[in-house]
Amino acid sequence: MNQTQIQAAEYWESQFSLSDSDLEQIYNYFLDTGKPQSSAKLAELIIQLRVRERENELRRVMAGRTVYQPERAYEVGEELVFPALKLAQGKVTGVREGFNPDYGEFSVISVAIKGKSREFAANFKQSHPLNISDTGELTAQMVGDAQNIQAAYGDAVAKKIDASLEKREDFIHVGERWFVKPLLADINIGHLHLTEAILEVAKGGPLTTAQILPQLELDSDIDPDVQAFSLTQQMQLDGRFDEVSSHGPSTWFLHRMEPDGVQTIPERLVYQPVSYDRSALTPQQILLEQELDDEWSDNPPIEVAVPVMLALSYPHRWAGTLPINSRTRALFKPGWSPRQRITLVDDQTNEEIPAWVVAEGRYVYGLSQWYRDNQIPVGGFIHLQPGPEPGIVMLGFDRRRPQREWVRLAVVKDNRIQFELMRRAVPCGYDDLLIVGTDVVTAIDAHARRASSMKMSVAALLTEVFPSLAGLTPQNTVHAKTLYSAVNMLRRLPPGPIFAELVRNPAFKSVGDHYWQYGGAA
Repeated sequence: MNQTQIQAAEYWESQFSLSDSDLEQIYNYFLDTGKPQSSAKLAELIIQLRVRERENELRRVMAGRTVYQPERAYEVGEELVFPALKLAQGKVTGVREGFNPDYGEFSVISVAIKGKSREFAANFKQSHPLNISDTGELTAQMVGDAQNIQAAYGDAVAKKIDASLEKREDFIHVGERWFVKPLLADINIGHLHLTEAILEVAKGGPLTTAQILPQLELDSDIDPDVQAFSLTQQMQLDGRFDEVSSHGPSTWFLHRMEPDGVQTIPERLVYQPVSYDRSALTPQQILLEQELDDEWSDNPPIEVAVPVMLALSYPHRWAGTLPINSRTRALFKPGWSPRQRITLVDDQTNEEIPAWVVAEGRYVYGLSQWYRDNQIPVGGFIHLQPGPEPGIVMLGFDRRRPQREWVRLAVVKDNRIQFELMRRAVPCGYDDLLIVGTDVVTAIDAHARRASSMKMSVAALLTEVFPSLAGLTPQNTVHAKTLYSAVNMLRRLPPGPIFAELVRNPAFKSVGDHYWQYGGAA
C-alpha cells in the first residue's frame, strides 16, 4: 500500500505548518490540563489531531464508493476509489474478459478517472497486496500509526511548534516547556525581593526552585508545577538571578554573589578579534592550529576518545580556567543559562571542585586552587572525561614524581618581556614547546596592560618575545607553538593571527618543522 501524505517525511519536515485550528487546539489543551507541557507533548497532540483528521477525510472520500480490490467483480456504473492512486475516484465504464498464461482468466474493467480511461484487473483470483476486505484496516494502513509518526518526525514537529508559539504573545515557554499566560501564578516584585533574600542567606545558592517556593507562601490552590513554572519564568526575566543548572530541575544563584571570574571575563582571557588573511596559512600551520585547539580558533566540534586531553595555556593557568574548545565542548554543553554551575572531580583524590561554565567567554572557571595545589605548569597535560551523572566531569593530570626541568621564565627588563631558562620542579607531563612561566606575575600583568594600552600589533608582540626566546637555543630558532604561548603572556590571541603574521612578515623566516628565525626590522 502506498504511503499517503501524512506518512511521508516530506510532509512533516517541509510542508507541515501550524494552522489557526492547531493553535486553538493547543490553547484549549492547556486550559483542559492546567499544566505546562513540553514541546514533545504538544507535537504528540498535533500528530494525533492530524491522524484523526486524515481518518475522517478517508471515510468521507470512501463513503458510498467501493474500494478497488483486484479480486472483486465490478459492474458498469459502479463508483470506485483507488487508495494506491492517492485516493483517485472513478466510474466503471466497461467490462471485458482478460487472460494471462501465468494467471489464467480474469476481467478487465475500464474506469474513467478525471476524464481519462484507465484499465484495471478485476475478478482476479490470485493473491494481491491490494486485496484488503476490512475498511478499517485499509484506513489504518493509509493513515499510519500516530506513535510511529511521533517517533519518526516528532522532533521536527516540535521545532515547528516552538517557532510558531514564539510568535504568539499568549504562549510563554520556560526551557522546553510551554504554557499560556492567563494560567500563570501571580509572581510579583515582592516575591522576587524575597527570593533574593532567600538566596542571599544561602550564600548566593545554589537552590532549586522547589527549595525556594515553600518560603514564598503562594496560593496553595495553584498546582505546584504551575507555581514552579511561573516563578522560573519571572526569575529568568530578572537580572539578579542566574539559572545555573546544567541538567535536571532549575537551580538558581544570586548573580552578584557569583565569583568575580564568572560575573566578568578574567582580564587575560578577553579576546579582541584580529583580522588576518587565513589564506596565508599553510596546510601544516592549519594542522598545528587544530592541534593547539585554542577556543577562539573556532574549530568545528570533533569527536575524540575519552579522556579528552589538552595542554594548559598561560591565560587559563593565570585565570584558573579550562578552555571550551572543539575537544572539550561536548563535556560542557551550554544550556539555557549563559552561566552554569557544575562539579569537577579529581579522578585520583575524589576532591570535588565547584566550577562554572561561562559560555560567552568559552571557559570553565574555578580551578585556581587546584592548579596551585598540584603545581601544574603552563603546557601541563590535563585530561577530562564525563562523570557518573550529568553536571559532573572527572578531572586529572599526568601525575609523576617531580623532576627538575628547564623552563622558560619571563621577566620584565627595560619595558620588554624577556625569557631565561631556569630549573623548576615539574610534577606532571607537559608540552616542552608550550611551557613558559614567571616568578613575577604582577610585573608581567602590568606589562601586558601597558601593551594593551599601546595597542601593540601582532608584529610588535612577536618582535618583543622573539629575540630572547631565540637566544635560548644554539640555532636561534623558535617553534611556532612557543611563540603562541609566549605572545599569550602579553595578549590573548589564537594561533591564526600569529601564524599568519609569521608568513606575511619578511622579518620572520621559516627554517622548517614550524621553527622560525627572526631577522629584525619587523
